[in-house]
Parts: sequence; structure tokens; C-alpha cells
Amino acid sequence: MTIVIQSIKPFVRPEGHNCRVSSGIHDLLTFGTGALSDHGFWENPCYECARAHEQQFPECGPCWPHTLEQLEKMGFYEKSCDL
Repeated sequence: MTIVIQSIKPFVRPEGHNCRVSSGIHDLLTFGTGALSDHGFWENPCYECARAHEQQFPECGPCWPHTLEQLEKMGFYEKSCDL
């Protein structure tokens, strides 16, 4: 019998950030500080930590707060035409 131990790479926060992580009602990770809603979203969202996690762990998918480009890919945002 072979036992494989997979090492888990720790998340390295951007310098000066003390954000926390949770999972949102949408089954993706959320980053921020302050109060956490019943749906897993932070009072003070942190774009920097979300983007850092996406770069370090691309296999985990997009993190909240999302960019407009991510929302568009997920079908939640549509760029409007210039009038």
C-alpha cells in the first residue's frame, strides 16, 4: 500500500493585508475584512487578495470580489454600447 502525502501550498497575502477568506453562497472563495454576511460576503471586500489567490491557485477559479471581466464571463454583466 502506497500513501501519497500532498503538500499544501500556503496562500501568501499581499504585503500589508490582513484579510480573511470564506466561501460564498456561490461556492467560490471570498476575501475581505469586517462583518461576514450570512451568504459569505465580506463587509469590506479585498480585490488585491482575491487577485493574488487567483494567481497563486488558478485551479480554484475566480474569487470574490470579482472583476467586471469575470462577471461578464459568468454571464452576470454585459458591456453596454457607447451611445
